[in-house]
Amino acid sequence: MPKVSAERLAATRRRVLDGARQAFAAHGYEGATVRLLEEETGLSRGAIFHHFPDKEALFLALAQEDAEEVAAVVDDAGLVEAMRRLRDKEAGWLGVQLEVARRLRTDAEFRATWERHLRDIARATQARLARQRDAGVVRRDVPVETLAAFLSLVYDGLVAHLATGMPVAHLDGVLDLVEQAVRETATTTSKGHH
Repeated sequence: MPKVSAERLAATRRRVLDGARQAFAAHGYEGATVRLLEEETGLSRGAIFHHFPDKEALFLALAQEDAEEVAAVVDDAGLVEAMRRLRDKEAGWLGVQLEVARRLRTDAEFRATWERHLRDIARATQARLARQRDAGVVRRDVPVETLAAFLSLVYDGLVAHLATGMPVAHLDGVLDLVEQAVRETATTTSKGHH
């Protein structure tokens, strides 16, 4: 039997992930049966489960990939930039995010596993805000933890809204307003020094 190249294995793994993302987005985790996974990926169950031991591992791989991507954007450019990039996300990405949110609420085991990713994103957000505060960019009259919680809530709300398929009117203006809310201004500077 010929040996399969690493590139071909990686391409097949990517195909499994991309197809599974579509299946989870369209049918939810529970509704994404093996038959639907086969249809979305165009691969047999043997090929799918060669790369992932089960559906749970497949879902976690997608969710982890997404969480790492968001944490990297937050660390590099901030959570508001991560929000701006949401407009380019396809329905499959947004659907996985909704499924993560649902499972955080309903599955204690998943929540325990997932809390590390949530802490990584929170840590990256707070570290960036602290650096920007030191540089005089972020307001000083509100604790960094509160600013990070505010941004996280806006992000989660935006993900939920976009995942419904509803457009966000004036998204750039809304995100500019969010950014202004955390920026240092002459007013917050004078309030912070009273």
